[in-house]
Amino acid sequence: MLQLRGRPQPNRPKDGIRINQEIRVPQVRLIDAKGAQVGVIDAQRALQMARDIGLDLVEISPNANPPVCKIIDYGKYRFDQAKKQKAAKAHQQATGQMKEIKLHFQTATNDYRYRMVQAQEFLEKGFKVKVLVQFRGRELSRMEFGHPLIDQARVDLAPFGDIEELKVDKCFAIAVTPRKGGKKKETNKPANESVKPISEQAKHETEQKAAGEALTGGNPAS
Repeated sequence: MLQLRGRPQPNRPKDGIRINQEIRVPQVRLIDAKGAQVGVIDAQRALQMARDIGLDLVEISPNANPPVCKIIDYGKYRFDQAKKQKAAKAHQQATGQMKEIKLHFQTATNDYRYRMVQAQEFLEKGFKVKVLVQFRGRELSRMEFGHPLIDQARVDLAPFGDIEELKVDKCFAIAVTPRKGGKKKETNKPANESVKPISEQAKHETEQKAAGEALTGGNPAS
């Protein structure tokens, strides 16, 4: 037999929401279980209507005159509210946090594409993303070879956020802020095979320079 509700639930969390017999005003503005506006009626009548279908009378707008109440399943209502609060908290934590994607100017095409997928996923989750193209040692004299890679990253991530140039020592860097409303319609093609030949060319020229310096003792050929 279905137990009729309509009395305070034991061990109910103190959330400030009044339900059933906790609602002690003479009249309420009622919304029924189907979401229809019933209008202003006696609170006891509203409670009886909730009891008749095995649901709860829940005060959803206590400051209204008269208070607005709705006939709903209070347990499900609490679950939905907790779910919304959790999602809002997660979004708030994500907003403002920055994820970092590190590249090297010799990064292989497949690795580059994987990093871009990571960056896009971070942006879709609401994270801000920093993309770095790093250089080490003698590579600092060949930083121009990093331009194609950071330029390609700008193209690939532009549909997912707003691009901002960053000044970082010994790196090319951009920050991408997720755009409100999500991804915009793509007008540029994703990363293509043009990235790979550029990286191989840079690698070849760097190796040639290093070999030449080793033969001449670090002095350029005359």
